[in-house]
Amino acid sequence: MSTDAPPADPPTSSKKRDGDAVDDATEAKKPRMNIDHVVGKAFHGKSFHELDDAPIHALQGIADWEDAVGEKLKIKSIKDLGTWKYFHWARALVRLAAEEIEGHRVEGSQLNASKALDKGHEGKALKDILALPPSALRGLPKAADELLGAFHVYTIADLGKWKHAEIASAIATMAKLEKEN
Repeated sequence: MSTDAPPADPPTSSKKRDGDAVDDATEAKKPRMNIDHVVGKAFHGKSFHELDDAPIHALQGIADWEDAVGEKLKIKSIKDLGTWKYFHWARALVRLAAEEIEGHRVEGSQLNASKALDKGHEGKALKDILALPPSALRGLPKAADELLGAFHVYTIADLGKWKHAEIASAIATMAKLEKEN
């Protein structure tokens, strides 16, 4: 027969923890949100506003030297990356390409992405556009292909699925929703 005591019940508002009464309402209000897994240690515990203004190397997996690469693309902060129009265009193309029916286009359809693409690529199927280099996006110079390569982004599909840009976009969105202390 075992002499081990049964496990203790979890603390509730009627129980005591370390000699103090536990107030469930107060406990529930304690902030628990964190995104420390996706930011470097120096940025743990920072607010969304602080992260929004932080350099891109604040994101886990981006090195300090990559800040200079980002600056050549006019990306100086997490906010810049998260709101970068080329990422958003590519993300939209990636998302919609998943819904495209190959070879199916209704006669007279006006659907196009002409304002986002260089003239030589207008009229292509979404899935074909995804295989193009990022510089196929209107306004992004050819030199951007090599710069984005530093981030392992080689195609429009890569740009639209870029993990760091997705996280930066989420941080930029949440910064708008965060109450400043």
